[in-house]
Amino acid sequence: MKTLKNFFSESSSEELINENRQIDPPNMIVLKRKAIRVFPDGKRVALYYADKIDQYVSIPYHGPNFGKKDIVQFNQFNEEWTPKGNIAVLMQIVENGEPLDVSFEDNLSMKVDAMTAQAIVNLYNNVNTTNKYRIERMVNKDKNSFAKVAAFAHGAHTGL
Repeated sequence: MKTLKNFFSESSSEELINENRQIDPPNMIVLKRKAIRVFPDGKRVALYYADKIDQYVSIPYHGPNFGKKDIVQFNQFNEEWTPKGNIAVLMQIVENGEPLDVSFEDNLSMKVDAMTAQAIVNLYNNVNTTNKYRIERMVNKDKNSFAKVAAFAHGAHTGL
């Protein structure tokens, strides 16, 4: 049988051993996302929390298209954006004031009046470079996409 003195001396030595032992990190850590912050330059930082280690971890990342070579981030460049395709035709309609034909990727065309061209050009001039690219794509795609841009431009133009 152990004496009380032996019992306390053994338990205290175990405590000393446990205190001197290094605690290894867990083999697996589950991170739960708590927040995302988007900075003006487009960079993003995600804040995660790990329960096992009771720590917050912030991880910077880029948007979903980061690393894809075929997609260009247009807002990275300070170059002047030059209109292509039907946007250039619409600008010509605005300058001349006379309707012209615009042609689409599906080989159809339609005549556009000066008022519609003015609304689309005003919208185009007042958006950022990424949205200019989107408008340009839609205006060149087909009649349906062109009609969507025209309807939005008229709504934005009239203050709806």
